[in-house]
This record gives sequence, structure tokens and C-alpha cells, in this order.
Amino acid sequence: MRLVDLDPRFIRYQRTAAGRVSFIAVQSIAEAQGVRFLCPKCFAANGGARGTHVVICLSRSAGVPEDARPGPGRWKLEGAGYADLTLNADPPGTARSVQVSGGCNWHGFIERGEARDA
Repeated sequence: MRLVDLDPRFIRYQRTAAGRVSFIAVQSIAEAQGVRFLCPKCFAANGGARGTHVVICLSRSAGVPEDARPGPGRWKLEGAGYADLTLNADPPGTARSVQVSGGCNWHGFIERGEARDA
């Protein structure tokens, strides 16, 4: 499934002085500390976005704190945009697949702009 069909958004992680966390949409991969997209498994099962949850993948190399949630997985965002985005292990040698814990338990990869099951 093409990532661009899953309403992707590049995001930045933000924690306020009061400890509140939010994700701010940004325009480019250069600004991003992560990416969010609709779950490919639920998107297919639901026939679209309605009732489909979001998957958030954060990047250690882009400065996201280790204690940030969701976790513990971290990925390096590589590519020019959504059409060719690949999530690689961050740091190298760690798991590069995305595993949703709970709910649908989707497990897969984002490679060259495609979301595929593991």
C-alpha cells in the first residue's frame, strides 16, 4: 500500500514546561522528528480512514528524547518525502520494522514510500 494513501504527516515532538506532549505537523522531512500515518491494516479492513487509528514513528537521530511516547522503537527517516520514505533502524542494528502494541497489532515496514506487512 502506498504511504501517500495513508494520510501521512511529518511531525515534530514538543514537550511543554508543564510536561504536556504534542506533535506539531511540519512541511518537510528536513524539519521532521517523526512521521504519522493511518494504520495500513485497519485502513484496508475499514475500507478507508473512518475508524482507522494513527501510527506514530519517532526518530532518535532527529533529537526525540528516549522517554518519548510512543516507544520504545525509533527510526531514521530517509528519503525526500512521503513518496520515497524509508524508515530505517535508529541506531543501525536495531529493529527497523514497526510493531503496533495492542489493538490491531500491525507489524510491518515503510520502504520506498510503501507500507507492507512484515
